[in-house]
Amino acid sequence: MKKTFIIISLAFAPTLASLVSATPVVAATSQALGDLSRFKTIANDTLTLVESGDMVAAQKRITDFETEWDAAQSRLYPLNHEEWGAIDTAADGAISSLRAKKPSPDNAKLALKTLIKVMQNPSMK
Repeated sequence: MKKTFIIISLAFAPTLASLVSATPVVAATSQALGDLSRFKTIANDTLTLVESGDMVAAQKRITDFETEWDAAQSRLYPLNHEEWGAIDTAADGAISSLRAKKPSPDNAKLALKTLIKVMQNPSMK
């Protein structure tokens, strides 16, 4: 009986070891800023408005993003300066693209897609 247990244990040891060693990698790639779903929703709403051609509504919606992002800065920035900075830079690009004298839908789409992508993984600049 002991031999069977030892054989089974040895057979599963590599699998268990790979699971244990994978845990730190998953933790290292997790987002330090926590739940950004509210910001992602606003960015996606803004992108949808740009894609539908409603630049005025998109400008208003990106202001919602800016207002909420700025309000959350004191909570989010201390959690991870680099991730916050990456998102903030992408957000500035999206805001600027929509506040240009003559906003280009193509530029705004690109900037918003960049912002959404950075929010998905802010540690991958």
